Amino acid sequence: MQRGAELFRRGAEYRVGRGWGPRRDRLAQAVPGTVETPLEKPAWFWLMLWCLFVLGVQPWSSRVAAPQGTTGSTNSVMKGLLLGAIFLIALAATKPGFRTRVNPTGSLYVLYVLFATATAFLLAEPLGPLTRLARFLIGLVLVFLLWRPLVQVPERLVRAHLWAHILLATTVVASLAYAPSQAWRPLSAFGTGYRLQGVIIPMLPPRVGEVGAIMLGLALIGFICKKLSLLPSAALIGLGVILIAASRTRTSAAAIAFGLVLALLLTRKTWFGRLATLGVPALLALAFLTIGSLHTWLLRGQGSRQISSLSGRTTSWQAVLDEKVSIQTAIIGHGLGNKRVLLRRGEGDIDVMAIDNSWLGLYWETGLLAVSIVALAVLLAWIAVLRAPTPYIRACGALLMGYVSAASLNESGLSDLSSMTVHLLVAAAICDADRIRHRSRPPVVVGTVTAVSR
Repeated sequence: MQRGAELFRRGAEYRVGRGWGPRRDRLAQAVPGTVETPLEKPAWFWLMLWCLFVLGVQPWSSRVAAPQGTTGSTNSVMKGLLLGAIFLIALAATKPGFRTRVNPTGSLYVLYVLFATATAFLLAEPLGPLTRLARFLIGLVLVFLLWRPLVQVPERLVRAHLWAHILLATTVVASLAYAPSQAWRPLSAFGTGYRLQGVIIPMLPPRVGEVGAIMLGLALIGFICKKLSLLPSAALIGLGVILIAASRTRTSAAAIAFGLVLALLLTRKTWFGRLATLGVPALLALAFLTIGSLHTWLLRGQGSRQISSLSGRTTSWQAVLDEKVSIQTAIIGHGLGNKRVLLRRGEGDIDVMAIDNSWLGLYWETGLLAVSIVALAVLLAWIAVLRAPTPYIRACGALLMGYVSAASLNESGLSDLSSMTVHLLVAAAICDADRIRHRSRPPVVVGTVTAVSR
């Protein structure tokens, strides 16, 4: 009897006339990829992969004397190779039969890439735009591949996005010790003084300000929502303020302030909290106008003419609006990557200026239909933010979307795989995943009353 009990415990059964054998009620092993299994790769692996992805989409520029502006890249080949390597690593690390989800904003950006690809063949030189579109599509598919390890739990993606900007900020600070003479960029054409830029990882001052702004915003929201303790959040907020101030980037400062106000307005539950949120930016604006050092930082040594023209941006914007184009060019644009406009006066060319406006740049590069597609994608991203049930995720999404909405008026980026596009995709993905997670939670039964857990 003892021997029979031991055999049964080990998974055997007794058959009349055949003796002991394997028990037939056991199921065969599942086919790989058809069942949910724990992730084989540790969390730090996916965190590192996202950091490399954020590094690969930023606008690298290694020329100290590069033209002022926020567009362009001098290392397109290296960026493409890095992005391709990240995609292959993510694909190899993903199990067969993986689960993913394409949110509405991502679907519209895929449609935008397909539309721009079809119209690129009508251009005289389609190779450049097609290369950029291929890189864009790889980036979108990579975000879809990372659904289960990062996006499905939206807090993971927020943490990874914060860590990516912490690492970028660390390289900027290290550039001061590595090459201090190259880390400070003179403001010869658009004011007086110097601006901090990246050297170890090439970054122009506007990108340095953006890195500091996003790090500051996510750290502040993490502290308010009790996701970060006081000491690390204070360190990150302080470093973000220093990067914004040293890079002298007014667009990043205004955009992150706008994003923080929206994030707090959407998460405050009382009218007093909402009114206090509106009072903070009013006090900051008053401080910039009255305190001498802040006023000097804001003006950046520019005159009234340069301030009114937004450092010359309005000149290029007016040139885009005044340009007479054919119906075909208005629909399909001048080609992805053509982010500059040629200014003419009399019989001679006087300058080539960056457009530095995402919506005018989108029209100039890919036409009116592309503007409509991207505008709808931004609108759906905002709807996803407003529908996110978790306050922390809704605040992070509002912060990123507020930054993108404000910065897109003064910088280009929504037409290509850029840091601004990544912020948009992250905001849409985390809010969409948060809503799905909340909807899939089982109800909590308390006695005879059933309540949906929030």
